Amino acid sequence: MMGRQGKIGIWVVALIWLGLLAQGLPARAQAVPTATPDADGVIYYVVQPGDTLSAIAAYTGVPIETLLALNNLSNSDFIVAGDRLIVGIITPEATEAPLTPTATRPPPTPINTAVPPPPTLLCLTAFTDANGNGQQDPGEPLQAAVAFTVFDSTAVVANYVTDGLSEPHCVEIQTPGEYQVTRSVAPGETLTTSGNRTVIINPQDIVQLQFGGFIGAAPSVTSTPSPRPTEPLPQDLPVVGSGSSVETTAQDEPGVSQAGLIWLGVVIIVGLLLTALVVAILYLRRP
Repeated sequence: MMGRQGKIGIWVVALIWLGLLAQGLPARAQAVPTATPDADGVIYYVVQPGDTLSAIAAYTGVPIETLLALNNLSNSDFIVAGDRLIVGIITPEATEAPLTPTATRPPPTPINTAVPPPPTLLCLTAFTDANGNGQQDPGEPLQAAVAFTVFDSTAVVANYVTDGLSEPHCVEIQTPGEYQVTRSVAPGETLTTSGNRTVIINPQDIVQLQFGGFIGAAPSVTSTPSPRPTEPLPQDLPVVGSGSSVETTAQDEPGVSQAGLIWLGVVIIVGLLLTALVVAILYLRRP
């Protein structure tokens, strides 16, 4: 039989063995990878001394086939303590970036802009009055090199020389009232309208003034006669047509015969003689 000292030795050995076993457990616990991936979402396991691929698959719970595929290994490959093996890849969930509120400006305060009133204008035109009737008829061209002066009772408002292309030229009148317009006269030119006009301009008026003239001989002013009203012809008048002729026959009308006319003349002569005789007698009998 084993003595008391033998039993004590067996217990001591058992305790020593359990102590050694307990020292090895924390190392295994530390070898289990954490679930925290790196920035790319990869989870690694660091190989410990004595580890095998099958043991690592058992520790991590990753199937051996997946472990080999993740690390591009085969069952015959060797691993060394300190190697890092991929045991999982986590795809991070896309997170929406919080929207940063953008400060918006309040809408501008509407401003009531007064609409300006229509302008007050005095428009000037010079034209060649070819027929001399004092008005611009179709076909009568504008006249160039005519100098206009617009003035009121205090000062000259505007000066303008026509170019014969862009007229009428309009002068904006700032102060309504009475204005006078004069125009220049070229050598040998005859005006068919007044060359000096006075106009009264009210606010927002647009006054058109046309000045006519011609150079050379006076044109003949032709007037178109107005048609006279026609009276209906009597229905019994003969109709004269092409190649036709109208013959009129004098008809005897009742009247005094030739002998009657002679006796009437005799009676008148006798009456005149008797009247002259009576007048002579009365004249001679006067005292």
